[in-house]
Amino acid sequence: MKNDLNPEDTLRQLINSQVISRLIYVVAKLGIADFIKNGPMSCEQLAESANTNPNSLYRVLRTLASVGVFSETETGIFEQTQMSKLLESDIAGSQRAVAMLVWKPWWRQGWDELLYSVETGKVGFDRVHGMGLFEYLSRNADASDLSNKAMASFTGQEIDSILSAYDFNNFAKIIDIGGGNGALICAVLKRYPQIKGTLFDLPFAVKKARELLKDKLDANNYDLIEGDFFESVPVGGNLYILKSVIHDWDNEHAITILKNCHRAMNGNGRLLVIERVIPSGNVPSPGKIMDIVMMVNLGGHERTASEYKTLLNDSGFKLNGIIPTGSAMNIIECVPD
Repeated sequence: MKNDLNPEDTLRQLINSQVISRLIYVVAKLGIADFIKNGPMSCEQLAESANTNPNSLYRVLRTLASVGVFSETETGIFEQTQMSKLLESDIAGSQRAVAMLVWKPWWRQGWDELLYSVETGKVGFDRVHGMGLFEYLSRNADASDLSNKAMASFTGQEIDSILSAYDFNNFAKIIDIGGGNGALICAVLKRYPQIKGTLFDLPFAVKKARELLKDKLDANNYDLIEGDFFESVPVGGNLYILKSVIHDWDNEHAITILKNCHRAMNGNGRLLVIERVIPSGNVPSPGKIMDIVMMVNLGGHERTASEYKTLLNDSGFKLNGIIPTGSAMNIIECVPD
């Protein structure tokens, strides 16, 4: 739809865009999409189900319907749209946890230090909490659980696109470095049952992976190894994968991880760095938004193709190519130089 607003009104909309985000949080918290998934409902019915004020809820839903989250079919009657359906709690690719995460006080407090991050180059989250995000999550079970659910909401679509874009058939042993709960290695080994797989991550992540994988894969097809990729990574793979790992870190830490992979590969095999790649110029990109998320909360970076090439060269790798996947992620394929 054509935007007929003048520059002043357009800028005001951008300034107030947090209102939409906050409203999405409210309906996600209330579970409105779950109530409405079986068909249109009146605002009075929804308010009764959610134990809310009907007039206030109507004003929220009317505003969200104006941007495509729910649709008002007649006055006070609302139905699901493609976007609002993504707020259902029990569907693949649900964004409900993401909508709730971004307005949790412990998450928002880091964003209150955005100016500090811009002025100093330091991490806002660390300043508020006195520790890094990963340490905070390891100490706070509820925060960790919600964060894991939010990350999983990205993972399903990303993994499907990765499997469609890349042929893993020529590899006998895959080692997934920083593999988290094991969703990627699980999907690869299900698609290619002849491959052996290893997931390598910190103990708390391996514990979650063990729970996920025990009923989904043949135990003889994979192993789980606890460790710290800043110290070393397992040897013996002919394909190493780093998905959504390198963007968490600044160049110094990223190079340490990559060099440890290079050392373990002993001059053989391939490495896939699976990340967002920021396009040049003024092109809109989810990676540009995520780059700010990394800056404030982790001190990491989303990078351009040339930045990845330099980073890989500095770590002893040669860039083979960058493969688009149809999602926000790209497969950056490289080999030891």
